[in-house]
Order: sequence, then C-alpha cells, then structure tokens
Amino acid sequence: MLAALALAWTSACANQGAPPGGPVDRRPPVLVRTEPDTFATLTDMNANVRFFFDERISENVSAGQLDDAVTVSPRTGRVRVRHGRTSLSVEVEGGFRSGIVYRVTLLPMVRDMFGNELRDPFELVFSTGGEAPPTALAGQVWSRTNGGATRGALVQAVSADSLVYLARSDQAGIYTFRYLPEGEYTITAFEDVDRDGTLDAREPQGFASSALASGDTLLVDVATLPYDTTAAVAMGATALDSVTIALEFDDYLDVDVPAAGVVVALERDSASAPRVVRLFHEREYAAYVDQVADSLARLDSIDAAAAAALAPVAPPAPDSTGAVDQAAQPRAAPPAPVSGAGGVAGGVDAAPRSGTSPRPPSRPVPPRLQGGPSTTPNVTRPLPTRRLVGMLDALLEAEADYRVQASGVVNINGVAGGGGEVELVLRLREAAPAPAGPGGAPGGDAGGAPNAAAGGAPNGAIGGAPNAAAGGAPNGAAGGAPGAAAGGGPTGGAGGLTPDTLGIGR
Repeated sequence: MLAALALAWTSACANQGAPPGGPVDRRPPVLVRTEPDTFATLTDMNANVRFFFDERISENVSAGQLDDAVTVSPRTGRVRVRHGRTSLSVEVEGGFRSGIVYRVTLLPMVRDMFGNELRDPFELVFSTGGEAPPTALAGQVWSRTNGGATRGALVQAVSADSLVYLARSDQAGIYTFRYLPEGEYTITAFEDVDRDGTLDAREPQGFASSALASGDTLLVDVATLPYDTTAAVAMGATALDSVTIALEFDDYLDVDVPAAGVVVALERDSASAPRVVRLFHEREYAAYVDQVADSLARLDSIDAAAAAALAPVAPPAPDSTGAVDQAAQPRAAPPAPVSGAGGVAGGVDAAPRSGTSPRPPSRPVPPRLQGGPSTTPNVTRPLPTRRLVGMLDALLEAEADYRVQASGVVNINGVAGGGGEVELVLRLREAAPAPAGPGGAPGGDAGGAPNAAAGGAPNGAIGGAPNAAAGGAPNGAAGGAPGAAAGGGPTGGAGGLTPDTLGIGR
C-alpha cells in the first residue's frame, strides 16, 4: 500500500508545470545593460560584447540562426553569438581592431521563452580609440521593378581603405550608418537570400556611391534589381489603330535609354509596309496622349465659346400682370458666362469643378494602351514598363500579315542587344448597330435626320459641313487639317501622320 502511494506521488512530481489560469506573458524582453557601455572606449581588443536582459531568453531566434541576430560594423572578423540564460555574448574572431568606432546592432529577432520578440533594434556604439565623427549616411532600399521597400536587405558601405561597414534595412526599407569616417564610399544593398552575409551574383542587388565630409548627413537611396544577364526578347505586337502599334517584350526596359535608339521596322511579303516614324516608351506615350487630349479639349472650349457668341438672344417675355412695381423689384443677376471645356465659366484654361471628370474632346485622340503603365499603390517613383509604341507614316492594311522586327533594345539591367521578330495583323471590329433615335430612324435626332446636328446636315456641327467643327472643315481643328490638333498634325501628332480611318482602337 505504501509503495503504491509513493509511486503515485513521484508520478505527480514528474508532471509539474505552471499552474493553469495564470496571466499570459505578452511583454517582450527588455535590455537592461551592456558591456562595454555606450560610447565607452574599449581597451581590451579581445573582449566580448555582452547584452543583458531582464528575463530568460530563448536560444532560438525568430529567423535564421543566433549569429544572424547581431551585426558588427565595420566587419573586421567573423561574428559568433553565444547564448546565456539572460544574456548574449558577441565575439569577433581575431578581436577588435584599434582606432575604430564600432556599431554593434542587436536586431529584433531575440525573444523570450514565451516567444515575445524585442520591439526595436538596439545599437551599441563604442570606440577602440579616437572620437566618433558626427556623420550619418542613410536612405531607402527599394525594388526597381515594383517600387516597394526592400525589407531586411544587407547594406554595405565600403571605404577607400576597404573597411566594410554594415547595416540592415528595416520594415520601411530604411538603412542608417552613423559615425562613419569621412571619405568616399561605395554602397551595395542586396537581399541576402542564403543568409551567408556575402553578395552572390544571383541575389537582387543595387549600387550607389557617395562622398562623406566631416559633419555630413547624407540621404542615398539604393534601387535593387533581380539578377539578369539575358537580353529582352520581343513577345508580340498589337495594332492600337491603323497607324499605331505596340511592341511587348519579356523583360522590363531601361527608360533612361531613349526609345529613338531602338530600331523597329515592318515588312510584308506581297507589298511595301509602313515605316515607323516615331517611337515611345510606354510612359512617354501615355503622357503624349494626355497632352493631345488636353489640346483638343481646349479647342472644343473655343468652339463652344464661339457658338455661344453667335447664338441669337431671345427677347424678354412681356409683363402680363402690368401691376408690379418694377422699381420695387430686385435687379436681376447678370447671365452666367458660357462654360468652357472643363465645365468652369468662361475659361479656356480653367480647371474642372471639384469632383467632376473632364469632358472628353469631340475630336478623335490617339488610342490609349490597355492597362497603361504599371502602378503600385502609394508608390511615387516611376516604374519600368515592357512596351514600346510606334507611330507609322501610312495606314496598315486590314487583315494583312506583317512582320515586325526590333533591335537595339536595352533591358532594365543594362543588358543590350535585345529585340526579335513577331507577327502583326490589324483586325477589324464589327460595327455595333446604331440605336434608334426619338424620330424612329437609326441614329436619328428628333427631326428624323440621321445623326443631324444644328443646321440639319448629317453629322454636322455649327457650319453644317459633314463632321465639321466651328471652322467648317471636316473633323477640323484650328488649323483645318483632317483630325488635326493645334499643331496641324493628324490626330494631334507631329510629322504629318495619317489619321486612323478604320476606327480601330476608338
């Protein structure tokens, strides 16, 4: 009986643990002191740096290994981190070097026994001889392809004497170097994918350089790019309309290399093909279309003001009562001025009312690219694109087969020699049936005339000529050329390009 009781008692002791129902520990560990102290001068070059906490800490960090939790800058030897019950000990193989200001950064990867991590990184600065210079070098590491911050990137600032200073980017991609000696620095930022602390050719990386003088605080952003050694290859071509084509590549293009340096040519077996007379990067073309649309909208505003000036003024209605004392009535407000293209009174240059969209111009504008340039929310930097847009000197023939050849393309990594050959066919869209107007005729107005405007002429405007504007020329603008904008080029373009007569992409 006594043996059974003893066995039960020892079993209960073997399963002891924290009593249930106690408060959950959600407080992260707190650093209480360091050896050496901040801004102290270290005299023993073989001494270890130690961090002491207010509670027991785990041997396991939130990412990587324990050695990854500490960064020693500059890097003068391999770093080893050893775990104590409530402390971490940092050892540099070969010891510290004299006459240097060191920054030892404890990253927010250390956690307690309940998994609570340090809230913020802690930076310990001490010297092995000499004063800490009042300098700072900081910036953001960001992705060149999507504009977002690159978090956790390893940043190296290499001095002229080959000392490698280290920092890591935070959640916003921000890196900081403090107390650097003055001089020239080459800055390298990379995503340390294999966590070996060294730059590998296939890791996303970026470079910059800067000269740091005494007392300087410099901001230097570093853009990173994925590894790439292959040239951009043409993947396809699309006809935006009968005089505009878009060419797409399998890689992002270097927008700093002018599109004029790229050669794009069309070929056709049975006949001659149009020539490309102007070439745009995708973002340049989008800005060009916006400029043309704005110019045509201003011409519409001028036409509207001219039409209002020519309109007859209706006589005032007679006073049918005859008993109202006119002198006792308040004076009527003057008539509102005629609105311009943006909906604001009188101004050709006036902006649209708040909350309203600009009225699209009545004259045709160059076709817009589907999708437009790549954008990322909250990103203000211009992002790279994959397409080039070309304008032709003659019409493409519908349903005809063309070959588009491109050469001289440079991708975003600076790899030249891109291009290739793709097929192009201009496809016609089926016309949608015209809706019946109030008079019952297809597309008719109240009087039954098809598409009639003031003056009764088909598709007529003020002057009564077909498709005419205020000047009376077909599809005319200020210069009177078909489809022209203020500069006289067709559809607002320069160089006398042929307008799209097939209606593709409208």
